[in-house]
Amino acid sequence: MSWKGVRTVAVLELRQRVRATRWRLMLAIWAVVLALVCGGLMAAMLANGYHPASRDYLALYDVVVCFVLGIGLIVAPTLSAMSINGDRADATLALLQATALRAREIAVGKLLAAWLAAMTFLAVALPFLAVLALMADASPLTLLGHALVLLVTLGSVCAIGLGMSGLTARTSASAVLTYLVVAVLVVGTPLATAASTMAARGTQRVIYYEADYDASTDDSVKCEEKPHVEIEEVIHTDRIWWMLTPNPFLMLADISARDTRGDPYAGLLKSSGLGIDEMRNPQPAEVVHYFCDRTATEEPSFDEDSQSPQHLAFWPAGLLVLVLLGTGGVVAAVRRLEVPAGRLPKGVRLA
Repeated sequence: MSWKGVRTVAVLELRQRVRATRWRLMLAIWAVVLALVCGGLMAAMLANGYHPASRDYLALYDVVVCFVLGIGLIVAPTLSAMSINGDRADATLALLQATALRAREIAVGKLLAAWLAAMTFLAVALPFLAVLALMADASPLTLLGHALVLLVTLGSVCAIGLGMSGLTARTSASAVLTYLVVAVLVVGTPLATAASTMAARGTQRVIYYEADYDASTDDSVKCEEKPHVEIEEVIHTDRIWWMLTPNPFLMLADISARDTRGDPYAGLLKSSGLGIDEMRNPQPAEVVHYFCDRTATEEPSFDEDSQSPQHLAFWPAGLLVLVLLGTGGVVAAVRRLEVPAGRLPKGVRLA
């Protein structure tokens, strides 16, 4: 596979699918939408006599970065999910296959073109995100991490759409299947985690040390000799939290949770990231509650007000899952573009 071949296909795709006037108009509309979202929310706060602080700008930043990711997940499939079967339907794909271009060069070139088109939307949104991050006193590393997640997610979705375009004969089918994969990543992962709570149920021994008022004095409250023991049902979320790993929105939350600047619980993303980190804590087999003076046998102290994640970041693993899915899409597209073609599925034509 040569860079010259990949570049040739990418330039051809961009010239065919990204018309200059229409594309500039779309980017201008996108910039206006972002300006209206940011300016409208800030104007609403000021109109109500509310003077925003850094935590308010952080909440606004979270809304905008999630909005950018959501629009990107809508736009990205349309850029690649019809690139192969659409050319087959127009009888133009065989012209590329008849040249010296290899199947890998055609597939990667189409992917590169779709990814570049998606990145232009991200490039328009980055100045808005940078200004909001600065006003929110967010760490530059947080902004860079969010940009990386957005970049890899858009590229992976474009690659998945490319694979679906090669596997299906109709453009509508490939677009629907790509959106279905996106829906599984965004909505399906939380639903699967919630549905798995039934299989993650367990029991926990809870010991209550009540106060012995007969033996207590005004200076101290003594504990009863025999504690009260109960068996309670708990959910071992530490066994099922990993299903949330490939969710791109929760990757953003995991990055935000590791930003030590500002209010530790300000913003939707940071609080969500801390919540997922808490899910990863294993449930102890035994819990002791004291309603009297603690003795030397009390349980180890636990800082319930911990303001930073206690576990390793999972967003790199989530990006790896997305990259593997995208790689699978590219491999599927390459196999369908190879010539001479073997047995083609029903409804798929070579030229």
